[in-house]
Amino acid sequence: MTTNSQKTDFGHSGLYDRSIFQNEFTAQFSKSGRYNAAAIPDMLNLLGMMERDPGVTDVRQVAYMLATVMWETTSPITVARPALSKKGRPLLDKHNQPVMLRERKWLMTMAPVDEVGRGKGRRYYEPVKVKKLPSGSVRITEQDGDQFTVSPTGLITPLTKKAKMGTAEGGTADAAYAEDDGVEQAYFGRGYVQLTWWSNYAVAGVALGRGLDLLLNPELVKTPEVAYALMSQGMRTGRGFANGRSFSQYFSAGSTNYVAARSMVNGSDHATDIAGIAQQFEKILLKARISRTLEEVTP
Repeated sequence: MTTNSQKTDFGHSGLYDRSIFQNEFTAQFSKSGRYNAAAIPDMLNLLGMMERDPGVTDVRQVAYMLATVMWETTSPITVARPALSKKGRPLLDKHNQPVMLRERKWLMTMAPVDEVGRGKGRRYYEPVKVKKLPSGSVRITEQDGDQFTVSPTGLITPLTKKAKMGTAEGGTADAAYAEDDGVEQAYFGRGYVQLTWWSNYAVAGVALGRGLDLLLNPELVKTPEVAYALMSQGMRTGRGFANGRSFSQYFSAGSTNYVAARSMVNGSDHATDIAGIAQQFEKILLKARISRTLEEVTP
């Protein structure tokens, strides 16, 4: 989904009109199978972090991050609805209370989430043991007995011969693992863009200026501020999960390529679907931005 963008000025830093944004969002997405009104406060919180981010200077950056979060945080949620008769009237139980039906739906949350299945079937699924050493480094012991150290600067060094990160799911724990006095932690996907593997938690924490905090406490990745910092830093710079790919490669003065931008997160997986969502957000944001500008210049 590549478009020529020469006629549109996408440059924008700062605030969007909340009323227009929310109204347009409802108009654009309320009929979507992913729509979840309960997610709107979390979405507005996320938008606020983007507004305060000095590195975000383009409407398309905001649109693509919002689209990515909508897709990546869509999760199975149990919702209740009243049971209806054939005539469309609410059914009542013996206590004259409405009969409620519960169903599982995949809905957007717009909040940091755990990976569905917590990495089951992946080599990062099994927990590892984490021990902070007096030197400030951290020792990692995997279930197959492989050990590594992580320096305060994020340098990973194998301690055992031919150590290889990751273990097969469901195997018997090695004696070195059973005897290790570290804290057991799991490094399945968390956040807005699903950070995985203990090594990535270590490197990402250092990149954000947090040292080894994320390695020692992986649940921090589910706080909105940390989850957003990881997403923004990766997409703006190409570091970490983005594997050298950044906004500048997909959004320029002359063109927009929301489909290829998916490479920053997960190859081409559902790239067209997410591009379509990004285009919807782009329209919403341009209306909110333009309306705010008009208000500020009108006497």
